[in-house]
Amino acid sequence: MAASKPDVGPFSVRSWALGEMGYMPSKGSKDHHTVSSIELIAILGFAFEIAWMCLSFFWIFCDYPAGVPIDVSDMSQLLVFAGMAVGYLVLHILGKRPSFNSFSPIAIAVCFLCSVFQPLCALAMSNGIHAPLIVVCAVNFLAGLGAAHLILNWLDISSRLGDVSYSSFTGFSFLGGSILFFFAATAPANLQPMFAGIYVIATIALLIFSTRRAEGNDECAPLEAVGSPWEFTKEIEPSFFVFSMVFALNFVFLFNNGREYVLFGLLSMIPGALVVALLGVFKKHFSVTVMQRCLLAVTVLGCVMLPFTSGVLQLVFACLVSAAWAAFMSANYAFIVMKSVIVRDVPMFRQGAARLAVPAFGFALGWAISSVMTMFFGPHDYAFSVLHLIMTVLLVLVVMVFYPVGSHHPAGGGGAEKKTDAPTVSIQMDESELFDRRCEAVAKLYQLSPRETDILVFLAKGRNAAWIQEQLVISPHTVKSHIYNIYRKLDIHSQQKLMSFVEEFPIDL
Repeated sequence: MAASKPDVGPFSVRSWALGEMGYMPSKGSKDHHTVSSIELIAILGFAFEIAWMCLSFFWIFCDYPAGVPIDVSDMSQLLVFAGMAVGYLVLHILGKRPSFNSFSPIAIAVCFLCSVFQPLCALAMSNGIHAPLIVVCAVNFLAGLGAAHLILNWLDISSRLGDVSYSSFTGFSFLGGSILFFFAATAPANLQPMFAGIYVIATIALLIFSTRRAEGNDECAPLEAVGSPWEFTKEIEPSFFVFSMVFALNFVFLFNNGREYVLFGLLSMIPGALVVALLGVFKKHFSVTVMQRCLLAVTVLGCVMLPFTSGVLQLVFACLVSAAWAAFMSANYAFIVMKSVIVRDVPMFRQGAARLAVPAFGFALGWAISSVMTMFFGPHDYAFSVLHLIMTVLLVLVVMVFYPVGSHHPAGGGGAEKKTDAPTVSIQMDESELFDRRCEAVAKLYQLSPRETDILVFLAKGRNAAWIQEQLVISPHTVKSHIYNIYRKLDIHSQQKLMSFVEEFPIDL
């Protein structure tokens, strides 16, 4: 009789490599995820970061500087998103150096200065002090740099907390950020820059507190560890890049229509983030491909209907796209965190920046294109309707080409050849991915713990106990205990038999 399916949840140790989304369950959880106190603090800290971004990137500067034309305002805000993209690129380069520590006092101090100048500039303008446009552009660019650093650090923290629901972590952070933004947006206008300053101070303070708790987690590589980071397949980047371009186009539309549109657009993040959060809380499996297709359907519907509607109905469809953006970003952040947990040789902040840069550059490019359109044709010209439709068609084509499902590509088309009559898979798998999937299937069937699953992978690759001990930074007794438990559960008594067992283990393609 086959063993019963273990309670591992969608974000089990290897599930992201197989194209599944979910979370790593808390100890003792059965039907839903239980949030620990440190996870709650980290969610609150990340929520403050998202609230600050909503306030500073879209809301406060919507009407500043006073009297500046819309197209110039669009261009000044472009510097924020260009700063984020450049920030991720810089962090990616710095992360390759063993001496660089994203959590060092110097790095945090620089991040704080980059982030706090923008609220100070807005506060000065709200009190009647003139700020030249060049100053606004400069503080926007610095804010983008600071945002990239803060986001990367918060995702690194979540990867170090241990038994954390990554999709609920990012989903509830976006949800909390939207609520905190609403509190600030409904305050008197002269107080809103103060809220932005308080939020950025709060997120950095909680980041420092959470860092001390997370540093002792032996589940993750030490901060100074530098190795070969994980890579994403070509199916991921092009679609995420174009998705972000489309979302940027939607936010420029909201931005150009004034604060009321921006307010409703940002509050529409709540349902999108809540969906991702609840899927993690209740341990619901959902395929990456299925998520991509659902977000594609929602985004295309909103973009297609925008040019042909007006008034409230037009705002509704714009908000629909904003909700898809929140779900997209929440899931994308969770994806990155889980992937870094799978590959523990390199800390999250050393390998996630390059992945985060892809949608960041896409968003910046989309905002730039929309800003140019505003400059030449005005904020509500027919050309914007044409641009919406062109970008929608481009998004559909990119997803069709780079993110195949069903019979679009045969199983194993991009890697090892496998002659089979089994159904096709949504993501092409090479030898490494097939190996990971077999290890995952063995772990689920025989109810291996996350740590036992890690050691199973090493054993199946031919690694000995001494190598595993050094790699995972655990005691010899712990390694031997885990190996004994693996052999006992699988009823195997030698490493060679275990390697053959994993290599020949049947999986559904």
